[in-house]
Amino acid sequence: MNQHSVFFKLNILFMIALMATVIAGSSFIIHFAKKDNNDLLFKGRIIMHEYKMTQQSPLQLFEELDLTLIKGKEKEKILRQSSRFLKQTKEHLKRGRVIRYQDHLYLYLENHHINFLLRDDRTYWERFFIPLLVMIGTIVLLISMYILLRKTLVPLKTLQKDIERYGEGTLKKYVFSDKNDEISQVSNAFYKSVSKIQRLSDSRTLFIRNLFHELNTPVTKGKILTEIVEDPKTKTMLDAIFSRLASLLKELAQVEQITSENYVLSKKEVRIIDLIDEAKDLLYLDQTIRTNVTDQTIFADFASMSIVFKNLIDNALKYGQNLMIHYEDDALSFISEGEALKGEFSAYLEPFSDKKSSETAGFGLGLYIVKEVLNMHNMGLEYTYHEGKNQFTVNFKNIF
Repeated sequence: MNQHSVFFKLNILFMIALMATVIAGSSFIIHFAKKDNNDLLFKGRIIMHEYKMTQQSPLQLFEELDLTLIKGKEKEKILRQSSRFLKQTKEHLKRGRVIRYQDHLYLYLENHHINFLLRDDRTYWERFFIPLLVMIGTIVLLISMYILLRKTLVPLKTLQKDIERYGEGTLKKYVFSDKNDEISQVSNAFYKSVSKIQRLSDSRTLFIRNLFHELNTPVTKGKILTEIVEDPKTKTMLDAIFSRLASLLKELAQVEQITSENYVLSKKEVRIIDLIDEAKDLLYLDQTIRTNVTDQTIFADFASMSIVFKNLIDNALKYGQNLMIHYEDDALSFISEGEALKGEFSAYLEPFSDKKSSETAGFGLGLYIVKEVLNMHNMGLEYTYHEGKNQFTVNFKNIF
């Protein structure tokens, strides 16, 4: 069991409390037993003193002290079975000895003049009823509190599993608690937040779908109208514009899925050079990019990894010059000449982070999307600046 768990600490606390209760109760009972012995011996002194004064058996005193005089065969039987004990205690208790026989205590008084065996009329249960009742009651109370606390804390495990499922996007059903304890209040607050976020997410998804639909319709109509344009130059220009818009809409749809964590990777072995060419097509680049990439391959989702390459190439061309793509040791570096990034690199990986200065705000969602896609692939992104060159390196090795 996890030693930092609340249940582990509760179990330890319960065991300590239970052991302390048993030890305290046992000590209390032992103390009562010793007290009973001492009380009987004290009664023996009173009887011996009374006998010396009257030289007669103080029968009335026996009754007042709740003692019964045992005679005859019953006395012989008790003394015979307790003879070993009497020998062991003879030298220690000159004025009387206490004998435990069955459920009673007996006081044996013996000297040159008397030989009394007196039974304490109280039984074992009568003598120890109260301390036993207190100890058993305390144990029952501890067990009851332990069970109640366990039942109160059990929803924590359910809440933990629901939080994990929510993080994985698989939490579909949840039940609000009608209890009023702190655990139930926390779980209900979480489920209310989940419900609210779910409604916002559904509203956002519906809005984005409607937006893409409304934008896609005029683009499709524009491409159809392009076919009836007679001027070849105009037709070529309009076709390029509407094709670019259609490509951007498709890319925006993919980005929306990636940022909302609804994108499902379709990994397969792809050539890095094909990813570079696809990124150039997405950017409508005709220029040649220097690279040492030949037939190297990686295991990745082609569509989303193309967006990674496209964003890194786009940033390098916008904020630098003389781009070169270099492959070495399962890592691909996008190197360009330009000014170094200002501030912490982690700030550039946030979507429109307020930590960025106005000079860096142009990166927008670019590097954030790069980071999200690489995280989905268990790949890493590193940044270095050396000798006037910015270098963004994609590490294809599994970093987790």
